[in-house]
Amino acid sequence: MEDREIVIAKVNEYIDWLGTPNEAFGGFPICPFVEKERASGKLKYEIFKIGFTKPIFDLIEEWDEEDDYNSMIIAYLSDIKMSEYKTFQHWLNRELRERSMGYVKVICFHPDDTFEVDGVATRARAPYFLINVAYGDELNKAHQHLKATKYFDKFTEESKKYLKTEV
Repeated sequence: MEDREIVIAKVNEYIDWLGTPNEAFGGFPICPFVEKERASGKLKYEIFKIGFTKPIFDLIEEWDEEDDYNSMIIAYLSDIKMSEYKTFQHWLNRELRERSMGYVKVICFHPDDTFEVDGVATRARAPYFLINVAYGDELNKAHQHLKATKYFDKFTEESKKYLKTEV
């Protein structure tokens, strides 16, 4: 397994890119809130690899019990195929609901995902399969805020459908 500091450094490079303003997103960063979370110390980093770390739900439960963080990025170093990752994301969210943690939402990012907006491939630079863990109400508030901006102007209808977003 790669050294933790190397993994986190690669994830931070990706977050640097996600946090840079981009015209494809109305001049907003690709992920408009990640840099604020990171700069305020509210973004937790974890690494998951089957057989080498705590179970993934233990990592999520520990994050939820801490008051120090608003979101968490898990670098998932086990092998998730592109064809499986959406099913895996749905499974994680379903399991969270079954554990009475439906207020937590996970969004997965696969480096082989070809999703793009105006030619900007938003997941292709991800150094690993990444799992974003956040509170659903916070994600909803962020989405509502962005709806009133030019953030989604260059999204195609297909892009909006892929992200299951309404604008």
